[in-house]
Amino acid sequence: MKITIHQPNFLPYLGFFDKCDYADILVLYDSTQFKKNDYQNRNKIKGKDGWFWLTVPVNYNFGDAINELKIDNSKEWKKDHIRSLETCYSGSKYFNRYFPKIIEIYKKNWSFISNFNIDLIKFVLNELGIKCKVVLSSELKIKNNGTEALMEICKKLKSTRYVSGKDGKKYLEVKSFKKEGLVIEFQNYQHPEYNQKFGEFKPYMCILDLLFNEGPNSLKVISDGRYYESEC
Repeated sequence: MKITIHQPNFLPYLGFFDKCDYADILVLYDSTQFKKNDYQNRNKIKGKDGWFWLTVPVNYNFGDAINELKIDNSKEWKKDHIRSLETCYSGSKYFNRYFPKIIEIYKKNWSFISNFNIDLIKFVLNELGIKCKVVLSSELKIKNNGTEALMEICKKLKSTRYVSGKDGKKYLEVKSFKKEGLVIEFQNYQHPEYNQKFGEFKPYMCILDLLFNEGPNSLKVISDGRYYESEC
């Protein structure tokens, strides 16, 4: 059984969803520390003048866990997001297929960034037809940190293969995984090109850029970039 573990980012890019499709279980690591200026409360969309950040404002204190972090609802972020998505994508082929459903998610009363992100991720998984089981790390009562936490999650969910992003090579203690009988597969995602508005193709946009432009073909596009290497 393959398991992948990732922070519940805001509208993640294509490679995130390829790991979900490749694995049997997705663990959303909502109990880990929030990382400022990363992808946990922002991501990229493409407009006529290039890409820009779509950001959810948060009330952040150093050391906050992602599932403790509150959205700053004193700001008009929902209106800004909806207006930006309409401006950038209203002419896209599949905009009308997905946008009303996205608005319904935005209309809910969100207090915590993790809950908002998780709802969006589950929505995208469903639209893509990805069947992996979704588990929250906060439900598993993990006692360790770092590599030990990842191994603990694998053991609790009875997984023998851990699917990591390519950056895992920089920090994972591979020998510890081997000692526990766990195989690591490192993703080396080769970002595919797809139909995109506004001229030259820009990779690493949020998943909505793909959905609005490719619709039902999106999962095939995602899988075109699939490449994994095993570390036994």
